[in-house]
This record gives sequence, structure tokens and C-alpha cells, in this order.
Amino acid sequence: MHHDQPEWAFPTIDAHAEALEAKGIGHPLLADKVRVANEVQLGPPGSFLLVTGSNMAGKSTLLRALGLNIVLAQAGGPVCARAMLLPPVELATAIRVQDSLEEGVSYFMAELRRLKQVVERAEELERGSGVRSQNSEEAAHPDVPRRLLYLLDEILHGTNSGERQIAARRIIRHLIDQGAIGAVSTHDLELASTPELAEATVAVHFAEDFRRTPAGPEMRFDYKLRPGIATSTNALKLMEIIGLEVGTMVEPSAEN
Repeated sequence: MHHDQPEWAFPTIDAHAEALEAKGIGHPLLADKVRVANEVQLGPPGSFLLVTGSNMAGKSTLLRALGLNIVLAQAGGPVCARAMLLPPVELATAIRVQDSLEEGVSYFMAELRRLKQVVERAEELERGSGVRSQNSEEAAHPDVPRRLLYLLDEILHGTNSGERQIAARRIIRHLIDQGAIGAVSTHDLELASTPELAEATVAVHFAEDFRRTPAGPEMRFDYKLRPGIATSTNALKLMEIIGLEVGTMVEPSAEN
């Protein structure tokens, strides 16, 4: 892999690190000419990365890029980044959860089952009962267990918005209390301002550029991560682009 991608860096796994720090990280399965790199930090404990932004802006791709590069790092390979430092972690994700007609499992129940696994593993590692990393960098520090690193993509959108927001913030708060670090992508902009999460939230967002041209409306994305909460939404604009009549509907503000 390093022969094909000589500019990719070998990561540093440090038993004393409190956060994952990635410089110029990108999705390893995207072609070089279209890949967009970003600077990302997950941690330290007591905080979480809240990723907001409009549809198609890059939230899910960022979480997948982080997950794939963490797997590459722990497999001893190079990562799609200029540099990457991370503590010994155990990766847990809730991304692209699927329902099952055969098993009679709804989408929401499938989400709950996956989140239960993530939460229970965080609790086990916090109690010190998790399997310890065998990475050579950690050999000199055998008493350092792995920390849970979670990536949660648009969790609980299989239920109504009111209950989703309550459940999501309680799950995130519990993961923070267990010493886990990670990132959560969401359209629920209010998560950052809730009392349970306000002090722990490190907010970043993706943005889009919407223009009306003689050829019709168009939207462009640069996939660059910016600090703070997203300030725009694009669902109605996307409807306009594909030709769905929106009539006199009023576009909601970012606060709604």
C-alpha cells in the first residue's frame, strides 16, 4: 500500500495520548484527484466532535474516512493522512445500520441494538475489563487499556424528532461519562446547546454554495471542515434543483 501511496503517513500510536489527531486526513478509497483532506481531532475525554452540515455536504464521508484510517493504523499500515496520532482505541460505529424484514427488526430497533453494543463496550472498557492492545508501542505500558472511540452517523432518525433528540443526547452523555472519545454527525443543530452536552461539544460543520444561474439553480460543495455549527440547510434547495415544486414553502432557519 505504501508503495502505491508513498505520501501516506505511518501513524503514531501513543499509550499516553488523550486524543486522535489527524492532519490532512481523507477517505482512502477516494481517488487522489477528488479526495478532500481535513484536520480532525477526536478527544480528549470529556469532549466529543459534533459534525453538522447540509445533505450531501460530507458528514458521513468524514466519519467513514476516520473509521477506515483507524483500522489501517491498527493493522500496522499507512493512513490516508499527512500525519496521525492516536491512543490505543477500540473502534465502535453506528453507520449504515439496516433493518431486517426476515428477522422482523425495524430500522429503529436495529439502531437501538447497535447503540446498545457501543454503550456496553464503552462501559466494559471503562471498568478495565476490555482486551488490552497488543501494539508494540504499548508494550512498555502494559497497564494502559484501550479507550473506546465511537463514530455515530445520524443516529436514531428512525423515530420522531422530539424523542430522537432526548435519546441521542443521553446516549452521547453516557459515552462521555465512560471516558469514550468520538464523533457524532447530525442534522439536529440543537444538540450543541443542550445543557447536558454544551460544555463537551466541539462543533464543526460543512457548508455549501447555492446559486441561481441562467441554466437553473445549482449547488456546490467544497467538503472542507469549518469550526462551529452549520448555518444553513439545503433540503428545499435540493428539491428545487431536481425540479420538485416547492410552491410558497418557507425555508426554515438553521435554528429550527
